Amino acid sequence: MKLIFVVICLWFAIPCAAQTTPPNSAPPDQAPPAPAQEAGRNGQRPPGVAGIIAAVNGNTFTVKTRDGQTAQVTVSDKTEYRKDRQPAKVSDFKVGDMIFVRGEKTGDNTWQAEMVGARSGGPGQGNFREGLGKEFIAGEVKSINGTQLTIERPDGVTQNISVDENTSFRKDGESVTLADLKVGDHVFGRGQLKNDVFVPSVLNVGEPNFRMQHGNAPPEQH
Repeated sequence: MKLIFVVICLWFAIPCAAQTTPPNSAPPDQAPPAPAQEAGRNGQRPPGVAGIIAAVNGNTFTVKTRDGQTAQVTVSDKTEYRKDRQPAKVSDFKVGDMIFVRGEKTGDNTWQAEMVGARSGGPGQGNFREGLGKEFIAGEVKSINGTQLTIERPDGVTQNISVDENTSFRKDGESVTLADLKVGDHVFGRGQLKNDVFVPSVLNVGEPNFRMQHGNAPPEQH
């Protein structure tokens, strides 16, 4: 399932996916960036993967990436763990967490982790895991029945949402209608619960640009 996300332009700014976080140079008087943001030799990005933890089984994380792939990340007693740039431990990482991994690719969508990191949302930005399905939505359209859409979210949960007369639809920066949506599209947008059903105020068609290192919900496109 492609999203990813969803991190989702009020909140949606999430480059996530099976790509690594871009390097981020800090001025000399600032602390160095988190390990996943460090550039490798000759300015190359360090190898790695980012996504949402879909399952934890012993020393293996199953990670759902934005492009719909499932990556298997193996950790060991040599793996370093960090949250909010602070030392962490493997038990601090749970299903639904958005993580970035630096390590060695050992096969097709398999990684041996040197470092696993995550960052909590900043003030007012909310937590991705808590806000998904309540304050914003992201995922693949699995069915459309009138004004009800079934969305498969990046955390593997299937959720029914409803659009109403106040919902606007956008694709590639242009206004579209509900009739332009089809099964298989990837959508994301902000909204709220109404009678326990999520109703988006804006539903964007396309890939949210998740910034995994911030661990926040995505902003909407306008």
